[in-house]
Amino acid sequence: MQKQRNPNAGKFVLPAGYKDLGWQKNSRNSEEVKQCCEQGHNSRTAEVRQREFDNSLYQFRCTDVVTICDACKIVWHTDMSD
Repeated sequence: MQKQRNPNAGKFVLPAGYKDLGWQKNSRNSEEVKQCCEQGHNSRTAEVRQREFDNSLYQFRCTDVVTICDACKIVWHTDMSD
């Protein structure tokens, strides 16, 4: 399969008033991310859910997935590639 450039690559813009926590290995890496997850914001059944933006250079590579929590007003980056 040939690599296809991601049309969203590099287009993530930090929303006003949000804090970028940088690169995180897991939800226990940062106190803010840990609290966000403990509040259930990452649960599929929660009223408030985190959303993701694929900022990776190539499609389906997941080298820069930006997780956004609108309730906590935080964002962080994760490399989910293999």
